[in-house]
Amino acid sequence: LKPLWLQLRKLKCLRRQSLPRWADCRSICGAPEAEGGSRGPCHGTPAAMAAAPEGSRSNSRGSSRSRSGSRSEDDDEEPAVTVMRVELVRGHRPVVVSEVPVYVALRDKDGRYCEDKGSCPNVRYRWLRGPVIKPCFFHPHKMSQIRDVAKTFQCYCSKECFLRGWHNLPQHMWGSKPDDDAVEEPIAEWVEVASTRSYCPSQQDIDRPLRFDIIPLLKDNRDSLVGGMSITTGTVIPTPKEARTRRMISNGGTFNAEWLSKQFKVMNWNVLADLYATESVYPYCEKWALSWTWRKHLILKELKSMAADIITLQEVQKDAYDDWFRPQLLEAGYEGIFQQKKREPIFHRGKYTSEGCATFFKTTRFKRVDKHVVDYDKLSATEVRCLIADAQMAEKGLQRLSKGNIALAVILEDLHIKTTHQSQATGPNGGHVLCVANTHILCDPGSADVKLWQAHLLLQTLKQMPISNMPLLICGDFNSTPESAVYEYLRRGSVRSDHEDLRNDPCGLMKQLTLRHSLPMATAYETCNGREAQYTNYTEEFKGTLDYIWFSPDALAVLAISQVDDESQLTQETALPSSTRPSDHVSLVATFMFHDTPVESNEASQSQSSAGSRSAGLPGLSAGAGGPNPYHMGGSNPMANGSALTAPGGDGLYMAGAALYAAQYL
Repeated sequence: LKPLWLQLRKLKCLRRQSLPRWADCRSICGAPEAEGGSRGPCHGTPAAMAAAPEGSRSNSRGSSRSRSGSRSEDDDEEPAVTVMRVELVRGHRPVVVSEVPVYVALRDKDGRYCEDKGSCPNVRYRWLRGPVIKPCFFHPHKMSQIRDVAKTFQCYCSKECFLRGWHNLPQHMWGSKPDDDAVEEPIAEWVEVASTRSYCPSQQDIDRPLRFDIIPLLKDNRDSLVGGMSITTGTVIPTPKEARTRRMISNGGTFNAEWLSKQFKVMNWNVLADLYATESVYPYCEKWALSWTWRKHLILKELKSMAADIITLQEVQKDAYDDWFRPQLLEAGYEGIFQQKKREPIFHRGKYTSEGCATFFKTTRFKRVDKHVVDYDKLSATEVRCLIADAQMAEKGLQRLSKGNIALAVILEDLHIKTTHQSQATGPNGGHVLCVANTHILCDPGSADVKLWQAHLLLQTLKQMPISNMPLLICGDFNSTPESAVYEYLRRGSVRSDHEDLRNDPCGLMKQLTLRHSLPMATAYETCNGREAQYTNYTEEFKGTLDYIWFSPDALAVLAISQVDDESQLTQETALPSSTRPSDHVSLVATFMFHDTPVESNEASQSQSSAGSRSAGLPGLSAGAGGPNPYHMGGSNPMANGSALTAPGGDGLYMAGAALYAAQYL
C-alpha cells in the first residue's frame, strides 16, 4: 500500500500546483497580518498548502468531516469565500486546557487560495460538544467503538477487545445493566460551547467529541447555506495525571544526615522532538499520543516530579523551548540555556524550526558562570586539515564528519556548598564550580567512527576549560551501547585496537587519532547498580542503552540513582512512546555531592590503587555494587608539554586554540 500512497500524494501535490491562482490571506479577507507573526512561506502558495499538517481524514479513527448544508433553490447568492479544507493535526485527540490545532484553507470567488488563521471576516466559527463516548475498558487511552448491551455492559475499542471481555471478563467487573424503562437516545444533541476559531477543551468536555463548524457569511452577515465545512474530533481526554513515582537506589553504605543538605540531583532525558514523532516511525503509538499537545504535559510533569537541580534535555525544538519549556520551568525556579544543532531549519507545522540541547538549573542552588558551545563540525574542519595532508582526502573526511551535532557546556557555581581547599575549583563567590556538558551524538548506526570522533572532540574540549580541576558532568544521548567504542573510550581512556567499531573507517580517520585521554570518568548507574540501565531507548526497532550520566569520580560522589522501568512496564502499549510515556527514551536521574577532601592529582591517583573505588562511591566508603572503578587514571598528560593530543606528529591544536575557543563560542 505504501507505493500507492506515495503516488496518491504526488498526484495530490500536482493537483494543488495546477490550481489557477494563489494569494495571501490578507488580500482575500481584507484583514491585516498579525503583528510579529512569522508566516514562513506565503500561505497562499502551493508550497504552503503542500506543507499543511496532515490531519485526520474522514476514515481516520475518531474523526470525520463533511460539507455543511446544501444549496437552497431560493438563495442564489454566493459567499465571498468557500471553505476548501479543514483538518485536525495528525488525527488529534483534544486535551483539556490545550488548544485544539486545526488547519483551514479558504478560496475566494476569483479562485485564490489561502490559509485562514482566524483573521478572515467572511466566515464565522462554531464549536459544539457531543454526547459522552466512554473509553475502552481494556485500553483507557482509546476511544470505544463497540458497546456490549447484552452481557458485560462495557465499552470496547475493537472486536478483539469485545470478544476478550465477552469470554474472560469476571462478572464483578461487568457494568451496570440499564433499566428496562430507560430509553437511550442513539443521537444526542450537540451543544455549542464557543464561537471562536480557537478552543481549549474544559473538564466538561471529557469523553465527548467536539465538532468545529466553519460557516461562510453573506454580504448581510447571514450564514451561507453553501461553502461551509465541519470536522469532528475524537473524544476529549483529560490532561495527564501526576507523573509516576520512581524508586531511588542508593549507592550502598549508610546515609549521613549532613549529606542530604549537600546533595544535588541531576536529570537527563531525550524528550523526542515533534519533528521526529511521526506515525511512520512509531506506527504502534496512537496518533493523539504522538501529538505535542499531549506529550508536552507528560514531559513537564515528569520533569517537575523529579525536582532535579540540573536538567539536561536533548531533541528540544526551538519553538518548544521558547513557548513551553522555558516559561514553564521558569515558573518552577529554573534558568535555561538552549543551543540548536548546526543544521538547516526544517519547515514543520507552518514554520521553520530546528532542535538541539537545553540545560536547566535551579537558580536557588546554582548560578551560571559561563557557557561554551562545542561545534563538532567546526572543530573537525580544523582537526582534519591538520591530520590529513591530502586535500581531496581531507575534504572527503570532512564531509563524513560534518553532521551538525553539538554539545552545550555550562559552568555552574554552587550557591550552598563552599570549597574547603585551594586545589578545588572555586567560583567567584567561593562555591564549588561544576561543568555540565549536554550532548547528542550522531545516531547513524553505520557511523561508529563519527560517533567516536565526536566523543573524542568533546573530551579534548572539556580539558581546555578555563578553570582547573573542575568536576565534569557529561550527560546526553550518546547513541552508543555499553559495548561500543565510544563507551569504552569514555570509561577506560582508550579503545582496544581490535575493537569492532574501529573496523569501519572509510576515510582512515581513526588511524590518524591517538585515542587516549587522562580524564577519570564513571557513569552514575554502573557505579550505583553494578551495571548500566537495561533500557534507555525502547522502540519496535531498537531496545537498549544509549543514554548516560558521566561524572568525575575524583571530585564527585554519586549517592543514588532512580530506578528505570522494566520491560513489562515498557511493553504495556507495545513500545515507547505511549500514552503514558511521552518519549522513546527513558529519563535518567542521579544524586551527587562534592568530595570534601582535596582533588588529587593524576600522579597521586596512580599511586593509590584504592582512589578509584573511594572516588566513585560514597565518601569514605567502597564503591558499592559497582566494585572498584577501573576507569583510566594513568598516563602522563600529553598536553603538559604543549604537544598535540590527537595528531601523532603534534600540531598543538587544542593548546593553541584553547584561549580563543571560550571567547569564540560565548
